[in-house]
Amino acid sequence: MSPSGWTGHERPESEAVLNTRVHPFPACPFSGEPPPLPEGPVFRARLPRGDLVWVVTGYEEVRAALNHPLLGRHVTTDDPHMGAEASMAGVLRDRTLLLDGPAHTQLRRLAAKPLAAGRVAGLLPRIRQLADRLLDGIEETGPPADLVARLAFPLPLGVLCDLLGVPARDGPAFRQWADRMTTIEAATEEETLAALHTMFTYLTGHLEGKRTRPGEDLLSAWLAAQEADDTLSDAEIIQLAFSVLFAGYESTAAAIGACIYGLLRHPEQLDILRASPGLLPNAVRALMRSQLATPYYRVLLARTDFRLGGVTVERGDGVMPLTWAAQRDPGRFPDRGSLDIRHGGEGAPDFVFGYGPHACLGAALATAMVEIALGTLIGRLPGLRPAVPPQTLAWHTDRFPGGGLRRLPVCW
Repeated sequence: MSPSGWTGHERPESEAVLNTRVHPFPACPFSGEPPPLPEGPVFRARLPRGDLVWVVTGYEEVRAALNHPLLGRHVTTDDPHMGAEASMAGVLRDRTLLLDGPAHTQLRRLAAKPLAAGRVAGLLPRIRQLADRLLDGIEETGPPADLVARLAFPLPLGVLCDLLGVPARDGPAFRQWADRMTTIEAATEEETLAALHTMFTYLTGHLEGKRTRPGEDLLSAWLAAQEADDTLSDAEIIQLAFSVLFAGYESTAAAIGACIYGLLRHPEQLDILRASPGLLPNAVRALMRSQLATPYYRVLLARTDFRLGGVTVERGDGVMPLTWAAQRDPGRFPDRGSLDIRHGGEGAPDFVFGYGPHACLGAALATAMVEIALGTLIGRLPGLRPAVPPQTLAWHTDRFPGGGLRRLPVCW
């Protein structure tokens, strides 16, 4: 029996049982592997901070939830939230990507303009330059090297500092703020709010400089963004910059570490990639689908009663669609336990970068960073191998949206 008491074979006797039985979530300490889940596409669970939510695991149910007109994100309320969202509840009042409806749609259109594919393509040489510089340092100091500290975190942090036009010397401060804002249990609400306030104050001061001396960065582009008579307010730009740093940096760092970990755990796949570097895009897609970096997802709020996966979700209930569980639904993916980098998981939409109205605006940039990190690493260190047994590595158990490995020592 699992540590939580779940056997993985529980069958709810009725909807009444489904509506009253509450499970802890996650059921056991996170180890980079899928935690055991009760059977059925929807179940009731209690999150680490005590909130009750419906956890959705079935592929069709998750897809429906992510695009459901009766489910939304309401960060300005006191409803269930994860990580920094719990501390931001009731604080934000402007248009924000953490809300729904027409205001979100308008903001998303304006925010997406500077993140078009052409801009991402223009960033690729700089991303490669940063990755090469990091590998120079790794090779210079020699093995063993912790790829979490030396590659997974500094690469996206450097890219996002460039993207926002903020000095690279301020990167360590951003990481410290992000650490406070992504933890679920370790930091107090006062510590999280203090980090949030400090980052907002910093970005506000930096925005003033961009107003008088615009550059080729996101802050400058957002200041100039306009659609008809609609422009972005300073507060909205600051919140967008916060979202880029908060979500893009942490999630991408976790994804880089998790993808490297996945290859090290499957050395036969690493050999295939070494022999056929052109498989890199397929490999990254397959790894991001199969290698779990965090057991959580964002909580959505029910606007009214509706049915989902055989249960009645009531108005005001929190709903957490587990994207990673949906991509392991045995009814949709019978080979869910295997990894084959020769196939990127074609045939069904995946949820690596969300789905529906809140699909990640930075998906192309994040994918580019992961691909360049893995490609540079494998090309520069052909003898790459784990310095310790991969199954002994520790994972962050209380971070959202990042998660990921605490360290990843390797030799070559």
